[in-house]
Amino acid sequence: MTKRVGVLCGLLVFILVSCNVQERIVFNENMGGHYETSFDLSAMMTMANEMGGGASNPDKKKTKTDTVIVFADLIRDHKDSIAGLPAEDRAKIEKLKDFTMAMKMDEANGEFKMNISKDFTTFSELERVAYEVDEVFDQAKSEVQKEQSAPGGDMMSLDKVIYTFENNTFRRTDPKSLSEHLEDEGLLKEETKLDLEALKNNLTSDEEESQEEAMLKGMMSQFTTELENATMKLEYVFPRKVISVSPEGAVISEDGKTVTFVVPWSELMEEKTKVLENFEVVLEDK
Repeated sequence: MTKRVGVLCGLLVFILVSCNVQERIVFNENMGGHYETSFDLSAMMTMANEMGGGASNPDKKKTKTDTVIVFADLIRDHKDSIAGLPAEDRAKIEKLKDFTMAMKMDEANGEFKMNISKDFTTFSELERVAYEVDEVFDQAKSEVQKEQSAPGGDMMSLDKVIYTFENNTFRRTDPKSLSEHLEDEGLLKEETKLDLEALKNNLTSDEEESQEEAMLKGMMSQFTTELENATMKLEYVFPRKVISVSPEGAVISEDGKTVTFVVPWSELMEEKTKVLENFEVVLEDK
């Protein structure tokens, strides 16, 4: 099994038991705003307890924590130690200054929820938010690992997407297909351009793709019910009315400014459908 297949299999298990993932972005008139993504991992907690024999050891202390990490405060409180880090590591940490992470874990009641949010002033600050959230997850992993009974430490990750806004069109796009949808790649940050170039130079072979697809389909066939119950929800609130949205199935609110899309993970895992390869919303002119 290749390393990438192993990661994909781990991700599938994460999807099956995490039940619901939600992403919500509220934009203001200047296309700044508020981003948040949330995960309900309660089913994973229950499964981990069952597999770990929690029921057979009633005297074991149950994990309970309710944590909020404001990264601006964290960076301020540890500024001296951060100053001693290599420049690249300092830059990564600095990018997290606008994030807040809330994590609630109650093992006795089978509750495990996470919410990661960020305020952004300009749209360019949103472009790579999926990459930055992975850095936030590193902090979450350290919190989880403090509690040995807590599940999911090695599976916390977010699919990489790029957010763009040009010609009144908002896009949430898979980096591998961004060049097919974006008219002007010159709008992108330099680090995004480098990532796209790296993707082009490191595409897996057709044989590897076939092996991965066969393995994932085999796993999916064993978890049909779980996949049907697991969903991804996207909700975007815009300052102007929406003219059109794709893919099909997305719902526009009565006031015309909010787009909601709920899709089961079973559909997302069907590679040929490419449901979220490019989520596109066209707004009316100002």
